[in-house]
Amino acid sequence: MTYRSEPISMWFDRRIVLRASPIHGTGTFALEAIQAGETLIYVTGGLVFSQAEWESGAVQIDGRLYNEERLSDTLRIVTPVSFHYYINHRCVPNVIDLARHPTYTHCVALRDIVAQEELTADYSTTATLDDCLCGAETCRWKDARDADTH
Repeated sequence: MTYRSEPISMWFDRRIVLRASPIHGTGTFALEAIQAGETLIYVTGGLVFSQAEWESGAVQIDGRLYNEERLSDTLRIVTPVSFHYYINHRCVPNVIDLARHPTYTHCVALRDIVAQEELTADYSTTATLDDCLCGAETCRWKDARDADTH
């Protein structure tokens, strides 16, 4: 087996914490006010392995503790679960991942965030009617969900 890894660097703003979320399970929250444009989370690198290594059982990790992304049909990368994993979906987000890349994350505040506010991102390419629990008045699935209940 050949693990190919990139050094993992993780930086998190000291003003964010994890706690129970009214949106879904655990969330990331601001302890203090954060200004628009400030970097909140920066993660690079990870453990890279092949699909064959995964299927053979050669990769020994606790999947609950890692965030996995596909790099290609044959390669995967995992990074330890941390703050960026617990940014829940909201159709009207206050954070954006500028990187939008599987090997690094660079989350910044889209707007001013008040103390105790949950950090949220728009999972626009992966969220569905069943996934969206954001409750925003401007939720893109609100009309569809309302139609399902009538």
